[in-house]
Amino acid sequence: MAQHKHQSGFTLIELLVVIFIIAIVSTLSYVALEEARVKGRDTRRLADVYMIRQALELYRDREGTYPLTLPEPRQSLLGPSGRLYLSPVPSDPKTRQPYLYNLLENGSYRLIFNLERDNQDYPAGENILISPGGNE
Repeated sequence: MAQHKHQSGFTLIELLVVIFIIAIVSTLSYVALEEARVKGRDTRRLADVYMIRQALELYRDREGTYPLTLPEPRQSLLGPSGRLYLSPVPSDPKTRQPYLYNLLENGSYRLIFNLERDNQDYPAGENILISPGGNE
């Protein structure tokens, strides 16, 4: 009687199929994760700009005018009397660069920020927020 040895294991084709499936799943996971990161950074940017705007309006109400400049990120926005309006001043979550602030000649301001994707009422790219009642 002849005995047949039965070898167990995977063939090369089976291993390649499994590796291919793992590669596809990991690629899709990375793409989904990156999209979530982009959305999170844009949401953070909009929250930062809203917070800066609120602080600037409070500053103007108390001090009579907007500040000439904003402090560097991670520093505090203080009024001439030492009153605290914003601490710390936020920066872009990806580049760590400050949001651009310009005091205009007419006494209003511009706050410039970038978004990576369309978000709410703002398109992707550079956006300019003008102080309430301000004209460029």
